[in-house]
Formats: sequence, C-alpha cells, structure tokens
Amino acid sequence: MGVNDAVTFQPKFIVKGKGLIKNEADGWGIAPRTSMAQKKGGTILFIIIDGRQPGYSIGASLYDIQQILLEKEAVTAANLDGGSSSVLVKDNQVVNHHSSSYGMRYLPTAFLVFDHPKQAPVKNIWQGIDMDHFNSAHKLF
Repeated sequence: MGVNDAVTFQPKFIVKGKGLIKNEADGWGIAPRTSMAQKKGGTILFIIIDGRQPGYSIGASLYDIQQILLEKEAVTAANLDGGSSSVLVKDNQVVNHHSSSYGMRYLPTAFLVFDHPKQAPVKNIWQGIDMDHFNSAHKLF
C-alpha cells in the first residue's frame, strides 16, 4: 500500500464495522473530541468536536462519535488526543473553536491532508538528524 509511516490510537471503538461502546455511559464522558476512522474502500475520516464551551458546544462522548462514524460507514475507528488538542486547520487558518482558555497549544503532531500530496511542499524535519545524538532541548527549525 506504500505506507511510509503508521500510528496507533486507543481506544479503538469501531472494529470490523461494529461499535464496541454499547451505550452513552461507556463513552468516557463529554469532552472535545478528535477521532479518526476508515471506510471499507480505504477513505479516511476525521471528526473534530469542540467542547467545554457552554452556549457553543459542550462536546461529545465516544459513544456519540461512534454513532456518527457508523452512520458514515466506518469499519474501524479510534480515539485521538482530544481536549485542547482538538484543532482543525484549513488553509493555514484554525476553523474550529479550541477549548483552551490559555490560547492555542503547541501540538507536536498533525495529520496533513492535501489534494495533491506528491506536490505538497512538506519537508521532513527529521531528515539528516542523527537520532543516536538527538537532544530534544535543541530547536529543530
């Protein structure tokens, strides 16, 4: 499939097209959520739900997210980091209302989606770094 990198998340809540969370009480409470899923044909789905903002959005439980993704025919889905890590950026603009009252957080990881990924000007920030002598206190870029 040409995979160069892979990641894993927990908990998985849709496996082989079946929801594993049986009811709202098993859904880890209501909070801002970020989840990733895949449909049978390989299409990847992301869902970002704002939360902790009364009058705008209180958030969702994992059961809520599971039900939305099952409606979208996801066959596998997992929870990603939520809370103030739930940020959606499009064309260099944050398009959701993140829940941090302290402003934007530095997020060390992201999923990048492009119309034409082979033409995307994304450099590998790790290229050329000798990981045997890597010091995370140094600025990389």
